[in-house]
Amino acid sequence: MITLKWSDINFETKELRVTKTIYSESNNMREYELTPPKTPGSIRTIAIDDQIIAMLKAYKTKVKKMHLQSQTKLSEYHNENFIFARENGYPYLPKSIIYRMERILKKTSIKKHATPHIFRHSHISMLAEAGVDIATVMKRVGHDDVKTTMKTYTHVTNKMKEDASQKVQQTFGSILDLGIS
Repeated sequence: MITLKWSDINFETKELRVTKTIYSESNNMREYELTPPKTPGSIRTIAIDDQIIAMLKAYKTKVKKMHLQSQTKLSEYHNENFIFARENGYPYLPKSIIYRMERILKKTSIKKHATPHIFRHSHISMLAEAGVDIATVMKRVGHDDVKTTMKTYTHVTNKMKEDASQKVQQTFGSILDLGIS
């Protein structure tokens, strides 16, 4: 699972840099390893819109206050600048997030097994539905092979099916007009 530090966000250029993943075999927050992503293509820079930048700035201010308070009351504080960190500064680990998702899902009517990876699938499907070209989607999610993106992620939604029909009509509808009344 990718992990982010505040140094991975460039607020001026509105970009996020993906350069590392986090792993902990023991699921112990004090025993984690930061490693590069699986492939060279997985290291990437992603443009972030103004709304997300504003949310990140507000979150950074909130987290900074919380961490300053924690540093004064905790004897051990892990100051590694993780964006998503516990009160003691240690990062959230993938298994912790999975367990939390499982608890939340039990309180819903959703029956599908879901892991944090489902958000990646959803994001890519949303990009596809918004009409983002496949090369941009691949770069954004760190895929080197178009087959991976096409096979694994692009689920055609009902809206995309409707849009395709409308686009064909708008673009080529006049060709089909044969003057038949």
